[in-house]
Amino acid sequence: MKISPVINLPKAEGFQTNSDKRLDQKQSKDDEPEYVLSEFLDAKAQQFSDEDANFAGHYENLEKVYDDLERKINVLQEQISKLNQDPIQRHLQLNSHNPVTQNSNKNQSLTMLPEHAGVKRYRDSQQQDHIDILLKQLNELQSKQAQVKQQMIDMVITELKQRDNEEYKL
Repeated sequence: MKISPVINLPKAEGFQTNSDKRLDQKQSKDDEPEYVLSEFLDAKAQQFSDEDANFAGHYENLEKVYDDLERKINVLQEQISKLNQDPIQRHLQLNSHNPVTQNSNKNQSLTMLPEHAGVKRYRDSQQQDHIDILLKQLNELQSKQAQVKQQMIDMVITELKQRDNEEYKL
């Protein structure tokens, strides 16, 4: 009778893949509250909104404008990043979302047709012009968002001064 040795392998309890780590980071970011201005100023704005309906209405309108600008900025950033991608990569991403039957999948292959240098330069210059226009729009939206944020800060500071809080004398 032969006895084989027992091998105890260490458990991989603390092992995390990169995707697990990213998920944990994303979840921890979701757990943390996002402040528009700062923790203090957002708390004061909430307090003033609870106490004064006029302040609440005006501040809420500014928050809506701020959020709308944030969405528009995100859309523009996505468009710019897509345009900055390699044209082949963009094409593959667009086609990968289209459902393909198995019969047409067999006949399909990725072929690159040679492209005239002039056509390529023209297309690249048109694409760069489009990117430049989007970047200009992005900069304008970001400056508008900064102005709205400044108005929100000014509202809270003005309200603090009007209430003449001694501990928050500015």
